[in-house]
Amino acid sequence: MDQVSATQNPASSLRITEHPLQRCGAWAVAVLAGCERAEQVTAEQFDVVIQRIIGDVVEAAIAHQGSGAYDWWKVLFALYPNSKPTHAKREKDRTVLGREMAWLFSPDEAERSWRACTFCGQASGVLWAKSTLPMFDSIRALNTLPPGTAGWPVCRGCRVALWALPYGAWLTAGSATVLICANPQVERQFVARNVRRAGRIRQLGFDGLPAMAGPEAVTLQALYEHAGDAPAATSLWMFKNDNQEPWLRVSETRTGVAQFVHRILADPDCAKGWQDLRLILKRSNRQGRAAADGATAAARLLFDREGERSDRLPMELWARSGDGEKVSRHTLVRWRALCRLYAEVMYGMDADRLKPVAELLASWIAQESHRGRFNEYCRAAGSGYQLQRLLMKTNASLRLRGVPQEAISSATLTDLFANGSKGWLDRALLFFEVSARLDEKRVPIGARKYDDDEEAEAEAEGEIGFDKTNVDEVEEYS
Repeated sequence: MDQVSATQNPASSLRITEHPLQRCGAWAVAVLAGCERAEQVTAEQFDVVIQRIIGDVVEAAIAHQGSGAYDWWKVLFALYPNSKPTHAKREKDRTVLGREMAWLFSPDEAERSWRACTFCGQASGVLWAKSTLPMFDSIRALNTLPPGTAGWPVCRGCRVALWALPYGAWLTAGSATVLICANPQVERQFVARNVRRAGRIRQLGFDGLPAMAGPEAVTLQALYEHAGDAPAATSLWMFKNDNQEPWLRVSETRTGVAQFVHRILADPDCAKGWQDLRLILKRSNRQGRAAADGATAAARLLFDREGERSDRLPMELWARSGDGEKVSRHTLVRWRALCRLYAEVMYGMDADRLKPVAELLASWIAQESHRGRFNEYCRAAGSGYQLQRLLMKTNASLRLRGVPQEAISSATLTDLFANGSKGWLDRALLFFEVSARLDEKRVPIGARKYDDDEEAEAEAEGEIGFDKTNVDEVEEYS
C-alpha cells in the first residue's frame, strides 16, 4: 500500500464514508455529540464521545451476569470477539481496561509511517485487524486481510466510528443491523433512535427493554418522515461477527417504497388494509409474549433480498386472501386497495384494465350459489396456463347462456398469462378485482365477520405503524 507523506495532515477528523459500518458509527458519533452532521463534531465533543465509549466498554467488561452492562458486553462480544475487553481472560481491573481502550483511540504518533485510511483516505499511522475491527478476517467475509498483511490502516476518526457502531446499529444480543440510504436524514433518524435504545440496553438489559419496533419498521418510519418529497432507496446490513460462524444478510427497499408508504396513509382503505395486515401477522408465544411483531413483519414485506425483486407484499396479501372463512369482506376490500396502490406506485400498472376479465369470471362464478366455481378459479389463479384454460371455459359457458361480455384486449391477456413477475402480479390484482365484482353482485365468499366488532378490534390495536407517536409501542423484533 502506498505511504502517505508525513507532511499531510495526520489529524483524525471524523468523516462519513460509503462503508456501511463506518458510516453508521460516524453518524452515531454525531448523535452522541449532539450534532446534526459528523462534520460539525468539534475536537472537544469528539473527546467526550471517546470517553463515553471507553467508560461503557469498561463497565461492560467488568459487569456481572444478569445486569444491563453485561448485556452490553454481549453486544461488544458479537462485534469485536477478539478484542481485549471481550476476551474470556480479559483484565477485570477498571484502570487497566480504561488505559487499554484509551490507547486504541489515541492520536497517531508523529514518527509512524503514514498510509491512507482504508475507510476515508485520511493519513493514518495505525494498523487494525480482527481484534478491533468488526467483520474482518472471516472466511465468510469479502474483506479478509490479504496473507502477510499486518492490518488495515485506520485513522483515529474511523477507529472511534467503528467502536461507536453498536450505538447506531439496531442490536440483538448476537447481531447488529445498519442502514444505508441516499437521504442523510433517514440515516440520522435510524441512528438516533438506536442510540436511545442502546442506552436502555446498557441500563436494563435486553429482558428489561421496552417493546420496540424492528429495523425494517424503523426504516419505514424514517422514510415516511423524511423521504416523501425526495424518495430514496435503502439497504439494511444485518451481520454477526463471532468466532463461530460470521454471516452477513443484505436487504433493500426500492425508491418507490417511500412514496408507497406516504400514499398508504392518504387512502383510508389502504391505511386500514395495512393495519389489518399488521394484526394478522402479529404472533405470540405460549407465555403470551409477542413472538413476531406485526408492524415489523409487515414492513419486512417491502424489503427485497440483495439483487432480487420479490414483491413480497402483494404475494402475501394474495396468499392470505384465498381463505374466505378467515379474511373478512372488509379486509378484502382494503387489501384490494393496497395491492392496486402497490402495482401503481412500484410498476405504473393500471388495475382497471383487468375489469373486463374480472367481470367475466365474476359473472360465471355468480351463476352458482355455492363456492365451487370460486374455488375452481382460486386453483387456476396462480398459473397463467390454467387461468387461460379457465377463461376459455367461462367465455364459452357465458356465450351459450347469452350473457353479454365486454371485449378484452390481447395485451391484457398476454400480461395475465405471462410466466414472469409481471404475470403473477397481474393475476394477484385480478383476484382482488374478481372479489370486488362478486361483492358487488352480493355473492358471499368471505367470512361473515365484517361488522362493528372487527372495526373495534382494529381501532384497539393502535395506529397504522408509520406514526411517530406509536412506532415505539410495538413488540420486540427477533
